[in-house]
Amino acid sequence: MITNSQIETALDYVVKLAMGINPLNGEDAKEDSVLNSPEIIRTMFTVKAVLEEKLFAPAQTETKAEPLRPKRKKDTRKEGFPPEISEKFKFQRNTTVTHFIRDMYACTDSNDYKPVKASQILNWLVLEGLLEADYDKELDVNYKKVTEKGKAMGFSNRRVESGLGGRNYISVIFNETAQLFALNNMDRILNGEASA
Repeated sequence: MITNSQIETALDYVVKLAMGINPLNGEDAKEDSVLNSPEIIRTMFTVKAVLEEKLFAPAQTETKAEPLRPKRKKDTRKEGFPPEISEKFKFQRNTTVTHFIRDMYACTDSNDYKPVKASQILNWLVLEGLLEADYDKELDVNYKKVTEKGKAMGFSNRRVESGLGGRNYISVIFNETAQLFALNNMDRILNGEASA
């Protein structure tokens, strides 16, 4: 019989895999790793839901009770940005906004601040005229298109056609200049303020 402890361990591994992290050594998966493919990420979240269902399911009785779910703790972290990130951040690779955020927060041990959201960064870049909303007919997706001004700042688009029933999308890629630009404007991004 599978114990709750085994399910909890499996759940921990699945969540790390879904986040693109090797559960054995805690390292981020490489950009081209299968762990970063949308199909695998969706599958891992499906497995996570199944494991949680199993973990929180009531013991088999004559009456069916709702599974107990732990209450989500209120996030008491403050809005803002740990200042040490600006001092410690080192460019690692051209990457998506999600991996850029992960790389930034890997520079700090502080858990006092809520992480900036990808949508906050991308929406601010639209405000700055570096990105614009667009639609790709071939892939049938809405996406953030890099403008000429954005290209000059180091942003680019990458098409991802996942196939096999997976989702197609177009991501925004940040090179070193683009990452440093976003990092240096983090206060404006968090406040939704355009630069002067």
